[in-house]
Amino acid sequence: MDPGFVSLQLEQLIDLRLEALRKGNAKPRHVLDLSRMFRRMGCGTLLAGGDTSFFFQGLFYAADAYLQLLERKERDPSLADPYDLARGRAEPLLDALALGDAELVRRIDARALTQYREGMEYEEDFWFFMLLPRLLDPSIGEPETREELRQMHEALQGIVYPRYDAVVALARGDREGFEAALEALIQAWTSQFERDAESERGNPYALATEAEIFVEGLALVRLARIRGMPTREEYRLIPAATLTAPPAEQLREPLWKD
Repeated sequence: MDPGFVSLQLEQLIDLRLEALRKGNAKPRHVLDLSRMFRRMGCGTLLAGGDTSFFFQGLFYAADAYLQLLERKERDPSLADPYDLARGRAEPLLDALALGDAELVRRIDARALTQYREGMEYEEDFWFFMLLPRLLDPSIGEPETREELRQMHEALQGIVYPRYDAVVALARGDREGFEAALEALIQAWTSQFERDAESERGNPYALATEAEIFVEGLALVRLARIRGMPTREEYRLIPAATLTAPPAEQLREPLWKD
């Protein structure tokens, strides 16, 4: 599918989802879906030749929608869904990090769940999303994150997990290790979408957008740069344009009107 056409379709779906949310049909999974739509719309717009400002706007909306959900949950206990809000599913944290917006990352981190939910998430994913905000501080390295890394390693039980290799390399300031982990993540991302396309079971919106721009990889490169690690100007599925400076200020799109 043409990414520009997909972006227009996503814009219409987003309007419908926002209308439903504002009528009271608000569940965490609906907001998570909305975040994915914003992310995919941003990717599709960039792939269609659009300005990077629209790409960054999509990432901001994706992250901020999740933040708004966490903020509203504090006032509305009915939104406290331990499954959908498990830390291991906090993908919008990656959107904030992909913007290099440390304050947005910290605001999400401060409101996200901090306890592992056995049976509701993978423990290794929980530790990955716990570690990322901590590593925003360049003064925090391997000694300060040793316990989290140990628990993440134990949860893997010998399974190869490039996310673990990436956070270890970031904590150590190991450029070669980071590059290897990032390439492994990119390859895993590519392979998954290739399988989805071959099976014809993949989400067509994701295949036309996220399959071509790896936001998680972008987030990790931003984090490496924040930590003072040298990185390349671009990577496979991480175009140079995505690593430019985003707009200094983004305006919130309120999910709720009250």
